[in-house]
Amino acid sequence: MRALAFTPRWIGGLLFCLAAAAVCGFLGKWQWNASESVHGTLQNLAYAFNWWLFAAFFVFFWFKALRDTARRNAGLPVRNPGAFAPAPRLPKVREPAPERPRPSIPTAQEDPDVAAWNAWLAELNAQPRR
Repeated sequence: MRALAFTPRWIGGLLFCLAAAAVCGFLGKWQWNASESVHGTLQNLAYAFNWWLFAAFFVFFWFKALRDTARRNAGLPVRNPGAFAPAPRLPKVREPAPERPRPSIPTAQEDPDVAAWNAWLAELNAQPRR
């Protein structure tokens, strides 16, 4: 596992994770200071712990990915190998939707309200524009 950890890919990943953990740690410290201020609330304190938890997750998942890769390269079983594998895609079989009867729209000859509406629109259209 040490030989794998000192390859450029894993060193780059570690540097990224440490930088992300440092940013999360800084944000946690900032929220801690905000919670101790006059306007600080319990929510600020919760956010502080939340950021520190994120920082720990970055480092933890780097070590977990390194360990799983080392075990996979050695031919050893990995815990939950398909935990993050996507589910197999099944072909979609769709039946066409049944035809629905379309509602009929009344014409001006059939409905006096439609005729009145059309007359009002024609009157508005005939007025000069300002």
